[in-house]
Amino acid sequence: MQFKADMHMHTQYSDGRGTMKEMMSAGLNKGLDKIAITEHGPNNIGVGIKSAEQLLDIKKEALELSAGQNIQVLVGVEADVIGTNGEIDVPQSIYQQLDLLLVGLHPHVIPVDVEDGLSFILPNKFFGLSSGVRKRVIRNNTNAIIEVLNKHKVDILTHPGLNMPIDYEAVAKVCAEKGTLYEINTGHNDQHFQTISIINTVARSNVNFIINSDAHYPETVGELKTGWALLKMAGVSPERVVNVRH
Repeated sequence: MQFKADMHMHTQYSDGRGTMKEMMSAGLNKGLDKIAITEHGPNNIGVGIKSAEQLLDIKKEALELSAGQNIQVLVGVEADVIGTNGEIDVPQSIYQQLDLLLVGLHPHVIPVDVEDGLSFILPNKFFGLSSGVRKRVIRNNTNAIIEVLNKHKVDILTHPGLNMPIDYEAVAKVCAEKGTLYEINTGHNDQHFQTISIINTVARSNVNFIINSDAHYPETVGELKTGWALLKMAGVSPERVVNVRH
């Protein structure tokens, strides 16, 4: 299987190790038509960009860098869910000027307020304590991401279930309704959140998929084959994967 795009990666502007130019060159070498630079939002503790406004400077740099090249460099953001009422850490006035909006649940973020920190973010640290805690955490995480999907035009939901467990069926259903792509992420070795069984459950919602590398190094840009192997084993057709060549 050949791929035409890798739409989730990070550079030195957040927690990546490569420059934008190095990531672009890696994409060219992999035969990609386009890549997307999608830095972490500013509320991601220790790895986020300095401010949401910085994304506009990054987009300007991408346009200048890719001019005349045989690859398109898009700029989006991997925004963080920071509250239970649809709050994310990048305002609409900023993300509407970008090429795409990715959103993901991350456990180490600055919440919108203390209440959401205590009731939504912090309990994920104690997920394994009891069945009651597990159910409450899954419910809170699921409701939070669904609120985001309902309030924002999200292009891609990143690594659903990684480090913050969710109700996959419920989330996938809303993704399908809203036209949000469900990401298969090849950048994490821990695959408990995207097993064949989980993908089977997700696929029943008729959601479409995108395979992304979540690359933090130039070497891993476009390394997407393991994601396709997983989808193939789950019986997902190539027509439902938006970044494969048909």
